[in-house]
Amino acid sequence: MTAYSFSKATVQHRLGGWAVDLALNFVTFGIGWFIWSMVVWGQGQTPGKQLLKMRVNDKTTGKPVKWGHMAIRQFLLPMSFSIVVLPIAIVLTLVPVMEIQFVAIAILYLGFFVGALIDALWIFRGGKINRLVDVFAKTDVLNESPQQA
Repeated sequence: MTAYSFSKATVQHRLGGWAVDLALNFVTFGIGWFIWSMVVWGQGQTPGKQLLKMRVNDKTTGKPVKWGHMAIRQFLLPMSFSIVVLPIAIVLTLVPVMEIQFVAIAILYLGFFVGALIDALWIFRGGKINRLVDVFAKTDVLNESPQQA
């Protein structure tokens, strides 16, 4: 186990960061959030994490993750949850019936939603305060705000 100079972020703090990211994404139509993310990922943060003073650290080094590691954690891992249903969706889109193509798209979205739900609920497993993407990316989210006594 890596020793950090800051404590791990609580479930509530992480949920707050997610809510801030979601609100910023909505308010800026995704564009502002994405540009801001491209800048702060190099510091191991998302816009929500930056505002709430959280940082993603690499479990193996104990240091903040770099830009590429953050990109994998934020996009590639969540997208991989829907890869299980991707072959089914592709086959169904080849069928020239519009209703079946709609079903294929629905299956793809459902696969992504179920994967995201499992990822989100994973944080409650075992008291380790890690999402599933944290397990695969070998990361911890730390609370860098001043600790109250």
